[in-house]
Amino acid sequence: MGMSENSTKAHFGPSNPSPQENEKSKIKRYASVIGLNPEQELYYRQLHAHVWPSILNQIKQANLQNFSIHLTEIEGKKYLFSYYEYTGEHYEKDMSNMAKDPEMQRWWKETSSCQIPLPGSHPEEPWKPMEMLFFQE
Repeated sequence: MGMSENSTKAHFGPSNPSPQENEKSKIKRYASVIGLNPEQELYYRQLHAHVWPSILNQIKQANLQNFSIHLTEIEGKKYLFSYYEYTGEHYEKDMSNMAKDPEMQRWWKETSSCQIPLPGSHPEEPWKPMEMLFFQE
């Protein structure tokens, strides 16, 4: 995950493993953030209160676990924070397979209409990746 030019240089140690040390871990951890359209909050909550079984199955098939989405409000704006752990061997392949699933594409169409991508995110990856600064198992 890249850091912006004006960010402080990363420091690694026992409680903040380097990207190389993270790569050796059996479990990879991913966190990201995106805005939430306040007018769509109720719909977004309803979708996630009753996630389609095919979506839950796709998440398992992609070797994702401990997947959670959190909501907060900062200065009057709503934000979603996502966290999951990846336990597979081929992240890009698993994510690609999940993205090809028609039901997942339909789900993302529903949920993306509720989301507001943040500056610096990419159209193909609207959730902005976050850097891990602390880890304790």
